[in-house]
Amino acid sequence: MSLKLRDLIRQVRACKTAAEERAVIAKESAMIRTAIREEQEHYRHRNVAKLLFMHMLGYPTHFGQLECMKLVASPHFPEKRIGYLGMMLLLSEQADVLMLATNSLKNDLNSENRFISGLALCAIGNLATADMSRDLAPE
Repeated sequence: MSLKLRDLIRQVRACKTAAEERAVIAKESAMIRTAIREEQEHYRHRNVAKLLFMHMLGYPTHFGQLECMKLVASPHFPEKRIGYLGMMLLLSEQADVLMLATNSLKNDLNSENRFISGLALCAIGNLATADMSRDLAPE
C-alpha cells in the first residue's frame, strides 16, 4: 500500500539529505509503478497527484502519462480535473500519447458541465498541436 499524498509530502520534507529524499521518492515511485501494472483504479487519482508532486521536485514521472489519459476519460469531475492537470504538466506538444486525448477533448468541449469544458479549453491552450487544433476547431 502506497502513501497518501499528504504523508509523502511530510516524508519528503522531513528528509535531511538529498540522498534520503531520493530514497523516499524511489520507493514511492516503485509502489506507483506496481499500482499502474496492477490496474488499481481506486488509487489512480491519488497516484497521479503524487506523480505531479514528484514532477515539481524534478524527478522523472514520464511513466504516469497514460494514467493521466485514463483519468481524463473518467466521467467523474475530480478525477478528470487531476487527469487534465497531469496531462498539462507531464506531457509536451511532441508526446505521442497526446493524440490519444483528442476524442476525450472533443467530448469534454461539448459537455453540458461548463467546468469540464473549461478543463478541456485549458488543456488545448497548453498542449494543442496544429493538427489537434485543426481537428478540434469545429467543436
